[in-house]
Amino acid sequence: MTTTTVPATHRLLRGWWIAKHLFALVILATLIVLGFWQLDRLEQRRAANAARLAALAQLAIPLTPATDPATVIGRRVVVSGVFRNEESIVLRGRRSDSGVDGVHLVTPLQIEGSEYAVLVDRGWLPSAQGAATAYAVTRPVTIEGIAQAPQLRPDSPLAGRDLPLPGETRINAWLRVDVPAIQQQVGAPLLPLFIEQLPDGNTGLPRPPDPYRLDEGPHLSYALQWFTFAGIVGVGYLLLLRQEVQRR
Repeated sequence: MTTTTVPATHRLLRGWWIAKHLFALVILATLIVLGFWQLDRLEQRRAANAARLAALAQLAIPLTPATDPATVIGRRVVVSGVFRNEESIVLRGRRSDSGVDGVHLVTPLQIEGSEYAVLVDRGWLPSAQGAATAYAVTRPVTIEGIAQAPQLRPDSPLAGRDLPLPGETRINAWLRVDVPAIQQQVGAPLLPLFIEQLPDGNTGLPRPPDPYRLDEGPHLSYALQWFTFAGIVGVGYLLLLRQEVQRR
């Protein structure tokens, strides 16, 4: 009678090595997914930049209290009124187009012929000291800019909070344009949006950022990093397997 010999399973396909293979596969797949996620973020950033450029190319929409915010967010708008200078705030942690640290000055604009106001991000200043009074404008103005949605605080315990400094009765420096929160210290009802003022040719301060100064962020470099890490893990693991196969 002929006896059939069943070849022994290689040790790389048994026991603890199976767990190692699965772990390496999970790590490799995760790195690849992260790389494609960053590429997707890059496409989203490019789409947002294209939408902003398209908005800048369009004629400005007159902004009134009756305007539906959903129809103007991300669009170019124009509005006339008088600044409520005493209720100005600053956005901390902002940089100029040249990379200098500073703040942005935000002032409510009382809309002409209306009880409503709208927050206007007027641009960059090198310091918050005396911003509300040093850059007060008392004459009627016409502001042109990009309408933006309120920047609400993320629902996370790690998100920074806007709080008054010791001795202050109001919050003068904010992390974001949180319109509902800022409303509590403004004496006029605010529209549920804010305006990023566009440069008007004035080279003084506050200095609105260059609206055409757009970038794609670090997403491409992050994607390349994740794919590089995936390559290192994949090649490294194959070399480990080759070394193990050659062992006797």
